[in-house]
Amino acid sequence: MIKHRFLITAAAALLLLSISGCKKQQKTYDADSIDLTLNQAEEPAIPQTPQKWHVTNKRVCVLFGYDFNNPEIKDSLLALLKENYGLDDDGGLIYPLTYPDDFKHGVRGYASDFAAILQADDLDLCGLVLLGAPENTHIALAKNQDKWEQEVPYPVIALFPQDDVLGIESTCDIVVDKGQTAGLTGEIAPEESDGQIHPDADKIINETIKYIQLLDGAPSRTHELQKHMAQMLEGYQFHHYTDPESGLQSINHFVLN
Repeated sequence: MIKHRFLITAAAALLLLSISGCKKQQKTYDADSIDLTLNQAEEPAIPQTPQKWHVTNKRVCVLFGYDFNNPEIKDSLLALLKENYGLDDDGGLIYPLTYPDDFKHGVRGYASDFAAILQADDLDLCGLVLLGAPENTHIALAKNQDKWEQEVPYPVIALFPQDDVLGIESTCDIVVDKGQTAGLTGEIAPEESDGQIHPDADKIINETIKYIQLLDGAPSRTHELQKHMAQMLEGYQFHHYTDPESGLQSINHFVLN
């Protein structure tokens, strides 16, 4: 009987010790404590592509003339120029103009008004690129030459012009064409104004503007122009334009093969 009571007492003591130990192991909470919730770390933001251009006071004026003033073609080229050089509105290098929209009196556009734009006091030009130059563009360029006493301080380059051949040659430093484009009258052949531009037009325009940035002023109109052409459009084959009436080769007018 005594033995049984001892066993019961011992068992009760062990049970109390076990309960006491469990209570000691339980975490106690302070009434004034604050629960902290740990969130998973957010995914790092994907870095944006670095901007290729810097804000500048200089401008390269790009005229979108025949064929290049097609909205789809113009918008595509403007997107390329904006990405690589920035547009004037954002403090970038490119000052775009569209013919005839930016040269209108009423419903007609006059390329000759181009001279007033080029001579604006607040426009610090370091280059001029003409895309599909329309008729009479050379008149505006001649007025600009008069302002500078025939020494325009920046390069003037015409790509695939449709203006009078002799006029555009005399007012540009370099003229680039796709194939034989002039008829016997000296005007660009009508079949060239078919809405089709050179398949590499975007690359040619981009390389032209890149080359303008490397130049310190306008290139001298000598035999060195062929070297300038080769450096500007490296990898392209070309030859001098030949006047169909006189048979004479132009110094600054080149035709892509």
